[in-house]
Amino acid sequence: MKSDPIKIHLKLFSGLHKEVNLPEYDTHKGIILPVKKGTRVRTLLKSIGMKRMSSNAYFRKGERIGLWSKLYDGDEVQCFKPSGGG
Repeated sequence: MKSDPIKIHLKLFSGLHKEVNLPEYDTHKGIILPVKKGTRVRTLLKSIGMKRMSSNAYFRKGERIGLWSKLYDGDEVQCFKPSGGG
């Protein structure tokens, strides 16, 4: 029995949208992507062509999550590159 896909709202910050294959990506709204139930953050990012993942920070509902975190229907995942300044 095949389950219906879940929807994930992905938002990329710090110029990450330039490093992936999402021509329809809106820098203000992000993008909603359908994925299989049980998909992990790493799998989602690989599916959009992100190559360098381990140094980035990922958040869901204001809490930091890892690349192996499972995603759930309606999640908003925010991705940030490390940055510094002062």
